[in-house]
Amino acid sequence: MARPNLPTSAFGVIACTALAVVLSGCSGQSDAPASASPAASASASASPTGSPTPTDPAEAAKQERIADALRRYEEYLEIDEKHQKAGTHGYEDVALYVGHPDIHSNEQMKWDYIAEHGIKMVGDRKPIVSVVDARYDGNPLANTVSGHRVHLDLCVNATGFEFVDAGGEVVPVTDPGPDQSVLKVVMQGQPGEQWTINKITSTKKSC
Repeated sequence: MARPNLPTSAFGVIACTALAVVLSGCSGQSDAPASASPAASASASASPTGSPTPTDPAEAAKQERIADALRRYEEYLEIDEKHQKAGTHGYEDVALYVGHPDIHSNEQMKWDYIAEHGIKMVGDRKPIVSVVDARYDGNPLANTVSGHRVHLDLCVNATGFEFVDAGGEVVPVTDPGPDQSVLKVVMQGQPGEQWTINKITSTKKSC
């Protein structure tokens, strides 16, 4: 069997593998966008978790929810990496963090492909370098996050790790893009007050 390449720009096809978590062309949107108040739609600071606590209640609530959504995405990355390094099928665990059916489908294909070819991650992946921008859509003072969205522009790192096949050979990556680039992630609030991934878009813009 010919050894596979890893095309990082094709998250939604069977040949895409784990690099799509950091360098993806994944796209998914819900049918109805969340309503946004003018105050809540303003861009947050580049580091929502490290900024001083705002005195305005709406701004403070917005920053807290942005931080919650970011933590949820980071949890997804940690679980994804754990399975990739172990060579285990991670779909059932990461599916809890995914909200859009297109991304569910992409994840299933990704993990099936990884399992089929015995692909593992080796090295030390530290994907999120910084938060370039963050925006909240919805009323941050509402008693639920259901239907709200957090738009994250993340500077992500694609170095420090690689993939090997079942024979221990390094799997080449096609069209890798810059070492650091901006990844756009949309997190959507669910009725259970959890944030799930609704859209991921690779810009290949250096950061």
